[in-house]
Amino acid sequence: MRIKRYLIAIIAVILLTIPAYQSLLRAGFYSMHDDLQAFRILEMDRCFKDLQLPCRWVPNSGYQFGYPLFLFYPPSAYYVGEISHLLGLQFIDATKFVFIFGFITSALAMYLFLNSFLKSWPALVGALMYTYAPYKAVDVYVRGALSEFFALTFFPLIFWAIFKLIKTGRWQYSAFLALSIGGLLYTHNLMSILFAPLAIVWTITLLITEKKWKLLPKIIIGGILGVGFAASFSLPVAFERNYVHVDSVISGYFDYRQHFVNFGQLFFSTFWGYGSSVWGPYDGLSLSTGQLQWFMGLIGVVLASVHFKKYKKITIITLVLAVLELGVLFMMHQKSSFIWAKFPFLAYIQFPWRLLGPSIFLLSILGAIAVYFASSEQMINRKRWFGETTFSILMGVIIIVGLLVLYQPFFKPNGWLNISDKDKFSGKSWDKQLTISIFDYLPIYSKLPPINRAPEKPEVLEGKAEFKYYKKGSNYQYGEVYVQKEALVRAPLFDFPGMQVKIDGKKVNYVNNDCRNQPFCYGLITFKIPEGQHKINIKLEDTPPRSLGNIISIFSLLGIAGLFILKRNNEK
Repeated sequence: MRIKRYLIAIIAVILLTIPAYQSLLRAGFYSMHDDLQAFRILEMDRCFKDLQLPCRWVPNSGYQFGYPLFLFYPPSAYYVGEISHLLGLQFIDATKFVFIFGFITSALAMYLFLNSFLKSWPALVGALMYTYAPYKAVDVYVRGALSEFFALTFFPLIFWAIFKLIKTGRWQYSAFLALSIGGLLYTHNLMSILFAPLAIVWTITLLITEKKWKLLPKIIIGGILGVGFAASFSLPVAFERNYVHVDSVISGYFDYRQHFVNFGQLFFSTFWGYGSSVWGPYDGLSLSTGQLQWFMGLIGVVLASVHFKKYKKITIITLVLAVLELGVLFMMHQKSSFIWAKFPFLAYIQFPWRLLGPSIFLLSILGAIAVYFASSEQMINRKRWFGETTFSILMGVIIIVGLLVLYQPFFKPNGWLNISDKDKFSGKSWDKQLTISIFDYLPIYSKLPPINRAPEKPEVLEGKAEFKYYKKGSNYQYGEVYVQKEALVRAPLFDFPGMQVKIDGKKVNYVNNDCRNQPFCYGLITFKIPEGQHKINIKLEDTPPRSLGNIISIFSLLGIAGLFILKRNNEK
């Protein structure tokens, strides 16, 4: 009976999330701020075809001079998109699929957590509050922030794993914690930083209320394995960021000082738009926490306080979550600027309103707690249905209807384009995608972004040589050349740590500062070729940070598997 009710609740969650993405269930595509999502899946596809795993260097970005895109840009959402493409979806449909998948998985993850923490009915209501928060509509239909949106799935999974680990002490939840932390790190660096304090406070609060400090080592092991799981991505980011231009991601429009939010926008504004974030209160997009979300969160705090004597543990947890929410809200306001200035790394957050992600997560939990207390014995308790008071059911239904009435109209794109992959990746649209955000993570040896598309073959700067054929792969280029007179050639490829040039299988030296015939230095790979017929091979190889990251990730995965095996042996 319990399993049947659980399955019914899961089906209900899935069905009730459909209005959030139903506008994506049609042919074509839509406009968004970050209009590179389908392009990135296309680039990931090139990696898969060349068996470049993990994918780090892509061939078409950077005006087709190659680019370390997925060495710095979290790849997990694009792995999901590529898998859906391999199953038959075109790239623009694969992009929509990842958004839809994110809606479903984040709702189910929130239900999983709240159902273990509270009960089924509050969990269902909380999952829908998390789904229909205005900021989620902003991420999908305005900004097109695929990775940031996908990261919201891991927030409840991490809270769930910590909660279950402290409640049961089982090693399997250390493994789940590791997978969830690793998944978040692979999905969005910045959201990982923003969420980490919440996870730490959540852990400490549960350890105190449950008096189970002896389980702290299991939590630490799960955290270490989770960080290790993502090492193949995070380690190169940490050690090789000095080899790319990063000034563009924290200056100009991306200066965090231009993007604080006032309390009117957070709590009372009903504005909806498809514009940009600007200085002051005149942003062209919604930066609301959701009026229904914060109101129910407040009700949850009030009801928990009223029930303090009978429900001491959950009341303490509720108050801690409320304090965290206040801290998150404060960090989005101009008054917190002294904190942002004191910790320079926060500049990479770019938009203080990114904290709306953690905010709607906390408010959804507090709202679910309100529904939970509405079913307590001390509330209006007439007839019960499926273990819930009529008051609790009525409150939940009103919340769900309110969410759909108030916010579902936001969950649609501004316009629709009746296009296919062929249209998306050709003509002016293709040229635009080759150069959008070209300065972000541009290799440092290129002083400025190139103004012309990369040539198909290397340029012969000195001597006389003719290329019989030349091919560009995802992280390599190779060809065959006949040299009549010793030649100096410049490959259409940015230099970057790990690049190796081989002639007839033998590694040769190269330079990246021969910038003749260029308006400014592009930092391209340039080398000499002796007379005769030769085979040229240029490839990005792993550097020590990349190799070490790969090794750590493999051993961490083995450690995670070991925790599951340990759980199985314990059961035996």
